[in-house]
Amino acid sequence: LRHSRQAAWGPDMTVSYQPILILLSIGIAILGSLTALALTAGSHDQDSEAWQSSFALANGGLIMGSTIWSMHFIAMMAVDFPILVNYNLLETIASICIAIVATGIGLYLASTHKLGLLSIPVGGVLMGVGIASMHYLGMSAIRGCGLAYDFRLVGASLAIAIGASMAALWFAFYKRGVLTTLLGGVVQGLAVASMHYTAMAATFFVPLGVEVELATPLFDQSLLAYMIACGIVVLSAGNLGIVALLAAQQDHSA
Repeated sequence: LRHSRQAAWGPDMTVSYQPILILLSIGIAILGSLTALALTAGSHDQDSEAWQSSFALANGGLIMGSTIWSMHFIAMMAVDFPILVNYNLLETIASICIAIVATGIGLYLASTHKLGLLSIPVGGVLMGVGIASMHYLGMSAIRGCGLAYDFRLVGASLAIAIGASMAALWFAFYKRGVLTTLLGGVVQGLAVASMHYTAMAATFFVPLGVEVELATPLFDQSLLAYMIACGIVVLSAGNLGIVALLAAQQDHSA
């Protein structure tokens, strides 16, 4: 897949995309969303112990934030630039922290009902703004080319991030069965991916016009994407195993 556009200042840089990594990024978004929803499925249950609810919320926020960032990173590894680029480590780490903190704040507000009926809308707005901030901070970490934006699509990506966050919080604290959880995971994963690729459509990669010396990345882009994906798969599998174990213990005690 190739991507080139004509911007107001002239043609932007032609980049191509690896379809397999695009599909992998969407799959990771769905898997992580499903895991987060499975973790929070019983957090609203008054019969559950306090430590289990706290564990579910904390781990759900960690999984969802990590998933959103991993989806973003894998999708960026799917982009093949015609020049050498790499990523600033501090800005990349900061973007991970923003994703996790924003998700945690949203889950906290929604779970504690601190703002009453406004808890999910306000939590969704804060979470959506945090997710968008994660994305664009992660983009700013690119070294080797300049960036410019179509601000109409930037606004659309922000709106999708907020809408997806509100949907995630609603699903997280809606009493649901297995089928609804599966559906919610798919919908939420697709929404996260839609936000990212809308934001990518808003982005122009601009040649710098000067030669920049950059260190060669330690890992191939595809290899790094698969490493991140394997990490999310292992993390999700472990947490889904914990959910299954806790559910089996509750059924046995009942």
